[in-house]
Amino acid sequence: MLETHPRRALTGAFLSLFLMASAGAAPPKKAAKSSSRLVAGLPSEKALALGERMYREGILPSGEPLQAVVSGDVPVAGTAFTCVSCHVRSGLGSFEGGIVTLATNGAKLAQPRYWKFPNLLPEERKDLRVQTPMARPPYNDKTLAHLLRTGLDPNGRELNYVMPRYDLTDQDMAILTHYLWSLSAKLSPGVDDTTIRLATVITDEVSPEDQEAMLVPLNNYVARHNTHSSGFGNRMYLSIGGKEMSGAYRKLSLSVWKLQGAPETWGRQLEAYLAKEPVFALLGGISYQDWRPIHSFCESHKLPCLFPITDLPVISETDWYTQYFSKGYYQEGQAAARYLRSLDDPLRAFRVVQIIQDGPEGRDLSAGFLETWQELGQGGVKEIRLGKGETVNAATLRTLLQQEKPTAVLIWTGAQCFEGLDQVADSLDRPGFFFMSSRLLGPKLYGFPEKARAFTWFTYPFRDPKDEPNVSKYANSLLAGLSRHQPETRVSTRTYSLLQLFQLGLMDMDRNLYRDNLLDRLGMQRDQVLPDFLRLSFGPGQRYASKGCFIMQLSPGPDPKLVRKSDWVIH
Repeated sequence: MLETHPRRALTGAFLSLFLMASAGAAPPKKAAKSSSRLVAGLPSEKALALGERMYREGILPSGEPLQAVVSGDVPVAGTAFTCVSCHVRSGLGSFEGGIVTLATNGAKLAQPRYWKFPNLLPEERKDLRVQTPMARPPYNDKTLAHLLRTGLDPNGRELNYVMPRYDLTDQDMAILTHYLWSLSAKLSPGVDDTTIRLATVITDEVSPEDQEAMLVPLNNYVARHNTHSSGFGNRMYLSIGGKEMSGAYRKLSLSVWKLQGAPETWGRQLEAYLAKEPVFALLGGISYQDWRPIHSFCESHKLPCLFPITDLPVISETDWYTQYFSKGYYQEGQAAARYLRSLDDPLRAFRVVQIIQDGPEGRDLSAGFLETWQELGQGGVKEIRLGKGETVNAATLRTLLQQEKPTAVLIWTGAQCFEGLDQVADSLDRPGFFFMSSRLLGPKLYGFPEKARAFTWFTYPFRDPKDEPNVSKYANSLLAGLSRHQPETRVSTRTYSLLQLFQLGLMDMDRNLYRDNLLDRLGMQRDQVLPDFLRLSFGPGQRYASKGCFIMQLSPGPDPKLVRKSDWVIH
């Protein structure tokens, strides 16, 4: 359901107050339309699954695409013009190209819609004696089906021509409307009239220093948020518009879920935590290990997990519930492939060797490179995998260079290869390109041998170090009480960034506290400039906010600096 409407901007002090106050809101007291056991001759759960596929994929229960027309007479297939593409996953609608897409979820459909103060609940309108024109009455099955077929609302008002008019049988219409009545019909678990409950996750190998670096800004943010009342004592909130806005306010609570032992046991531990204390979302979280068990838990429980501090995220183009800062080590491998391919004559045939240290870091670096290299139409890559305890020494490198005669070598290991690279620096059969991961090397990067600096490139997924202090300083506002700030770990600065992004999602959710809506709102944010990453950008369904990486080299001399050799390599 779409209409043209000018977007209203929130600026200045009003925006600042709104950022602090808006945290979502209560559902209408009137429950969304309940479903009977059978819908169109099908069990209710089966009908919901089929309706969800119609809404998200544009596929009818028969397996055929939905059929519709737009702009009066232009036929379109539902697979190319899905409901979710405009009304988004939560059904709360969107704004794009001057078009406001109205909400089509159960809670909103069951309520009248008003032109003025549209977020006030009916009982609030009565208590405040608000008498404003009604845009439309509540929908019922008949008027909702009429709207979907004709584009006319219950008042006979025609919605925007971009809204498809669907050609559906009575049975298919019953299935789709059944799903819409259930979509975001009641607030998600972890929310009540006063509080949004959140949790963060820490695995037991994380150092006490890194745990503190995450928990101090998280707790400071929650404490600061909770010092404010819904109206902040400001007179503007005594107005009807102010009451409409401040009605979104909730206190925040934050629990710490500590996971012990092997990763295969994390799921059961998380199950126990969630059963004891349902939460609305996981905020951050930190682990040095593969994030996959936590990711899988969030997918299975439809629980948002926002910007965990991990370098080993799950790489997926379809999973929904975890929003990452980046693709981690995988993304560095991607950057190396794109940069290497851009260096020379596009017709040149590269001979590439990857040396991979056993472990998840090497796995992700090599996968990112190999998959991107193949997408770029390049040939095969020779892979040498090092077992636990194996190192890359000068003899190993000389043998490799003589046998393979590579044009590029990617060494996805730690600093144990430095001596070998130093010793082959003057070799006649040395290739022109070596690549390593700056993130994998950590502070040891700056001990890289000077003789090898001219032919070694480093993937660097963060902002240029000379520019970073001007941005990271803003994180200091949440670091009071931190016993020792360790900027090199980027834990506290990433935590600051995730809190700023959570606050934006909180603001945009307004009273619509649905888990999917939180992720929808994050997907609609404009680019953000925050610590660590050059920029964070978003889009519907996108789950990796930092989409680039620099390629760097080290300068000569005893106190080397990173020198940019590429623009921000975008994926």
